[in-house]
Amino acid sequence: MLREGTGDAPGSARPRLPRGVPFPMHHDVSSHRWSVAPAQRALDHEPLGADVRADFARAVARLRVEADALARRMDDAGTVELLEREGGLQVLYRSRHGEDGGEGLHRLIGDFDLHLTHDGRAAIHVRIRGDVPPAEVLDIDRATAEHFRTRLHAFETGCRRLPTARAA
Repeated sequence: MLREGTGDAPGSARPRLPRGVPFPMHHDVSSHRWSVAPAQRALDHEPLGADVRADFARAVARLRVEADALARRMDDAGTVELLEREGGLQVLYRSRHGEDGGEGLHRLIGDFDLHLTHDGRAAIHVRIRGDVPPAEVLDIDRATAEHFRTRLHAFETGCRRLPTARAA
């Protein structure tokens, strides 16, 4: 079952603080958070054209379709959530039974993140518990349904493998 949310669920990757309380950070994160490299933060504020944003919106729509198919395949083991994030889309997979009895952050197994970079390209970051492969940055026209299907299949395989490895 595919769920859309805001990241406010228990165990969410983004904690909520009371209104007016800044999130404690040890460094400046005032610029756009989706930089590929910290040295590029100054470039993040360059305006991107409407055509680039429209192309990216179509890529996000393709990812939504593939995430829906992933949710149907993974329904036996957990839930797939879609989160709209500052110019991108995040696909979260949570197992039904976590290390802490199915509650809290320990249920979060994987995170598949698509976002727009400062130069108008699509970036994919995948995290499966301790495994963080390098980010993939590609032209938006290469972010096809087939590409997402292939990447989400690898994401599914990694997410399914992790809980069984921990149980052994």
